[in-house]
Amino acid sequence: MRILLVRPWVNKKITTVKNFLFGEPLGVECVATILKEQGHKVVLADFMAEPKGNLMHYMKKIKPQVIGITSQCTDVENVLKIAEMAKRYDKDIKVIVGGVQAMVYPNSFFNSYVDHVFKSTTRENYRELMELIASGEKQKKAIVGIFSKELSFKNSVEGCYNEYIKPDRDCSKRYRHLYRYVGFQPCAIIQTSFGCRNRCRFCVRWKLEGPILREVELEKIIEQLEELEEPYIMICDNDFLINRKRLENFCNLLEKRKIKKKYICYGSVNSILEKEDLFKRLARNGLIAVIVGYESFDNKQLKEYNKAANTDENLRATRVLQKNKIACWGSFILHPDWDKKDFRKLLQYKKLLKPELVTFSPLNPHPLTPLFEEYRDRLLYDETDYEKWNFGDVLIMPSKMSLNAYYLEVLKFTFAVNMNLHSVFYTLRAFPISNTLRMTFGFNTLISVYIKNFFKSTLINKRRRA
Repeated sequence: MRILLVRPWVNKKITTVKNFLFGEPLGVECVATILKEQGHKVVLADFMAEPKGNLMHYMKKIKPQVIGITSQCTDVENVLKIAEMAKRYDKDIKVIVGGVQAMVYPNSFFNSYVDHVFKSTTRENYRELMELIASGEKQKKAIVGIFSKELSFKNSVEGCYNEYIKPDRDCSKRYRHLYRYVGFQPCAIIQTSFGCRNRCRFCVRWKLEGPILREVELEKIIEQLEELEEPYIMICDNDFLINRKRLENFCNLLEKRKIKKKYICYGSVNSILEKEDLFKRLARNGLIAVIVGYESFDNKQLKEYNKAANTDENLRATRVLQKNKIACWGSFILHPDWDKKDFRKLLQYKKLLKPELVTFSPLNPHPLTPLFEEYRDRLLYDETDYEKWNFGDVLIMPSKMSLNAYYLEVLKFTFAVNMNLHSVFYTLRAFPISNTLRMTFGFNTLISVYIKNFFKSTLINKRRRA
């Protein structure tokens, strides 16, 4: 069959940093692998890389029998728009929706324009569905992990964790020069493990992938690295630095195969401190940056988040990386119970840590985490206000100041982060000037959104008092 896979356009309504966090659609590429193995003709339309792309152009050119759309929370509106456009063009086209949002909230897509929603993805459930569609027969029973319109989107067996599948990067070949991570471009993404031992209370990934680490055979990862043309690789594991023996074997294989790439990864503070002696070798083999979740300046809050490290250990881990000339990209969570003094303490702590880059987001109580029930009564938006769950908007009513006063503090912190000379000099050294300018534009866009939210929040406060 002819199949069109689509990644939707960025939702322009959201508070986003997509100007510089813009990677390849790894999940879509994995689906492409499955479909090609089964003999289907697959074309990818990546509207994130092709923002002016015309869906109808692809529909007329390819005449797909099936259209598959990937999704994140903020994509719901655009996914349903694409589904409607496809059905209006040809009512017999089968519309499939997958991706993170389909895993978390499949009912977001229980819609007359959508035929099947994937809660989990395996070779087997795709084989069953494609055979069913090709046969033209009426669906009589549910397929594991798939909700189908013909069965009123009911399924007693929702599925399992996603199967590991090597991504088909040929389908994204014409876009690959555009994919980047922060300022590194072109940058590929690779996942070497699933699950996480660190069950942080705010994090949804270990809920989706499981609390037990499942590692992909290293030889398969090395084969992918040898095939990739990109000089930069983002390793998107929850904590790539967790397993000492695996890291040593990783270095052994890189050295043996003479693979020269530059790597960015996520790493926990504990994993860094447990392997302090290994980072010189990791740096020699291409590790250039580690994203570390500091989250807070307050040890009490770190315990509430179920973080294994404390603020002193955060500092030690940062210095381990920097001593080995590996950049530390620190991330923080802005807590809704902070007052002005707390924001000042955060800024002081950031200055003490002195990471090369800083990212932050207001606390996001995802519905799959225990924080959702904890803060349900203080939520400013319903869980179906999908565009607001974007890690940029304030979702929880602050307890110690008004909403607009809180947004003002967020805005001030944003300015302080962006004007930091240590980070400015790092970006100028590390990234091409074009990408540095793109990042600057992205941050300016973020600032303008927070300014708008500051004024909007005044109206929200008035409505809540009324």
